[in-house]
Amino acid sequence: MNPSENLRMEQLIRNVLDGMNAFLPAAERIPTDPSTILMGDGGHLDSLGIANFIVSLEEALEQGSGRSIPLSDQDLSDIFGANSVTIRSFPEYLSHRLQR
Repeated sequence: MNPSENLRMEQLIRNVLDGMNAFLPAAERIPTDPSTILMGDGGHLDSLGIANFIVSLEEALEQGSGRSIPLSDQDLSDIFGANSVTIRSFPEYLSHRLQR
């Protein structure tokens, strides 16, 4: 993934998190800096948070690309197998999905 695409994806993820944070109490909001761990060891998202994040991200990707890009299928098990998934590392996974 080229650097500008990576930054665009990171921004999309931050936008989704901002939308989620709008419904959370201040103490439970998810930081949106690139090193924030979303999933895995030390992750900010519990199982319900992950589900909400994935659905919201699918919707944002569809709006941005004009096509449905499912993220909630079995291939996500690859990313959950990682020790931790950050805002910075998630775009690499998205890049592979967008190329399908």
